[in-house]
Amino acid sequence: MSHDLSRGPDALERFVTKIEEEQANIQEDLSVPAEMIMAPEDLKTYNEVTECWICKGPFLKPAAPEVVQKLKKAKHNLLEIKEWETYMVLSCQRLKPTEKL
Repeated sequence: MSHDLSRGPDALERFVTKIEEEQANIQEDLSVPAEMIMAPEDLKTYNEVTECWICKGPFLKPAAPEVVQKLKKAKHNLLEIKEWETYMVLSCQRLKPTEKL
Protein backbone atom coordinates (compact mmCIF):
# COMPACT_ATOMS: atom_id res chain seq x y z
CA MET A 1 0.00 0.00 0.00
CA SER A 2 1.45 3.32 -0.96
CA HIS A 3 0.90 6.53 0.90
CA ASP A 4 -0.28 9.05 -1.63
CA LEU A 5 -0.70 12.27 0.26
CA SER A 6 -2.37 15.15 -1.45
CA ARG A 7 -3.34 18.65 -0.47
CA GLY A 8 -5.23 21.23 -2.36
CA PRO A 9 -8.65 21.76 -3.89
CA ASP A 10 -8.76 18.31 -5.54
CA ALA A 11 -7.63 16.35 -2.43
CA LEU A 12 -11.09 14.93 -1.72
CA GLU A 13 -11.61 13.89 -5.34
CA ARG A 14 -8.19 12.18 -5.43
CA PHE A 15 -8.96 10.43 -2.13
CA VAL A 16 -12.28 9.08 -3.42
CA THR A 17 -10.63 7.96 -6.67
CA LYS A 18 -7.92 6.08 -4.74
CA ILE A 19 -10.54 4.43 -2.51
CA GLU A 20 -12.56 3.33 -5.56
CA GLU A 21 -9.41 1.91 -7.19
CA GLU A 22 -8.58 0.04 -4.00
CA GLN A 23 -12.14 -1.34 -3.87
CA ALA A 24 -11.83 -2.56 -7.47
CA ASN A 25 -8.51 -4.27 -6.64
CA ILE A 26 -10.02 -5.96 -3.58
CA GLN A 27 -13.07 -7.13 -5.57
CA GLU A 28 -10.79 -8.55 -8.24
CA ASP A 29 -8.73 -10.44 -5.65
CA LEU A 30 -11.83 -11.81 -3.92
CA SER A 31 -13.55 -12.90 -7.14
CA VAL A 32 -10.97 -15.63 -7.77
CA PRO A 33 -11.43 -18.64 -5.47
CA ALA A 34 -8.29 -19.52 -3.58
CA GLU A 35 -7.17 -23.06 -2.88
CA MET A 36 -7.42 -24.05 0.77
CA ILE A 37 -4.01 -24.99 2.11
CA MET A 38 -4.15 -27.05 5.30
CA ALA A 39 -1.66 -28.93 7.37
CA PRO A 40 -2.51 -32.66 7.65
CA GLU A 41 -3.64 -32.30 11.28
CA ASP A 42 -5.88 -29.35 10.34
CA LEU A 43 -7.43 -31.39 7.51
CA LYS A 44 -8.11 -34.25 9.94
CA THR A 45 -9.81 -31.85 12.37
CA TYR A 46 -11.76 -30.25 9.50
CA ASN A 47 -13.10 -33.66 8.38
CA GLU A 48 -14.04 -34.75 11.91
CA VAL A 49 -15.86 -31.62 13.09
CA THR A 50 -19.60 -32.08 13.66
CA GLU A 51 -20.77 -28.60 14.64
CA CYS A 52 -20.35 -25.03 13.48
CA TRP A 53 -17.80 -23.21 15.60
CA ILE A 54 -19.77 -19.95 15.24
CA CYS A 55 -23.36 -20.95 16.04
CA LYS A 56 -22.58 -24.35 17.64
CA GLY A 57 -25.32 -25.90 15.45
CA PRO A 58 -24.80 -29.43 14.11
CA PHE A 59 -23.73 -30.06 10.53
CA LEU A 60 -26.12 -32.20 8.51
CA LYS A 61 -24.57 -35.49 7.46
CA PRO A 62 -25.29 -36.89 3.98
CA ALA A 63 -28.30 -39.17 4.21
CA ALA A 64 -28.21 -42.84 3.28
CA PRO A 65 -29.90 -43.71 -0.06
CA GLU A 66 -32.82 -45.47 1.67
CA VAL A 67 -33.48 -42.35 3.77
CA VAL A 68 -33.43 -40.19 0.64
CA GLN A 69 -35.93 -42.57 -1.01
CA LYS A 70 -38.26 -42.38 2.01
CA LEU A 71 -38.07 -38.58 1.97
CA LYS A 72 -38.89 -38.49 -1.75
CA LYS A 73 -41.90 -40.76 -1.15
CA ALA A 74 -43.09 -38.58 1.74
CA LYS A 75 -42.71 -35.47 -0.42
CA HIS A 76 -44.71 -37.12 -3.20
CA ASN A 77 -47.47 -38.08 -0.74
CA LEU A 78 -47.56 -34.56 0.65
CA LEU A 79 -47.89 -33.10 -2.84
CA GLU A 80 -50.78 -35.48 -3.58
CA ILE A 81 -52.53 -34.37 -0.38
CA LYS A 82 -52.01 -30.69 -1.25
CA GLU A 83 -53.39 -31.32 -4.75
CA TRP A 84 -56.44 -33.09 -3.28
CA GLU A 85 -57.01 -30.23 -0.80
CA THR A 86 -56.83 -27.67 -3.61
CA TYR A 87 -59.31 -29.69 -5.66
CA MET A 88 -61.72 -29.91 -2.70
CA VAL A 89 -61.52 -26.17 -2.00
CA LEU A 90 -62.21 -25.35 -5.64
CA SER A 91 -65.06 -27.87 -5.76
CA CYS A 92 -66.66 -26.38 -2.66
CA GLN A 93 -66.36 -22.87 -4.07
CA ARG A 94 -68.30 -23.93 -7.19
CA LEU A 95 -71.22 -25.29 -5.17
CA LYS A 96 -74.19 -23.09 -4.50
CA PRO A 97 -74.74 -22.21 -0.83
CA THR A 98 -77.66 -24.68 -0.60
CA GLU A 99 -75.70 -27.60 -2.06
CA LYS A 100 -73.56 -29.89 0.06
CA LEU A 101 -70.92 -32.46 -0.84
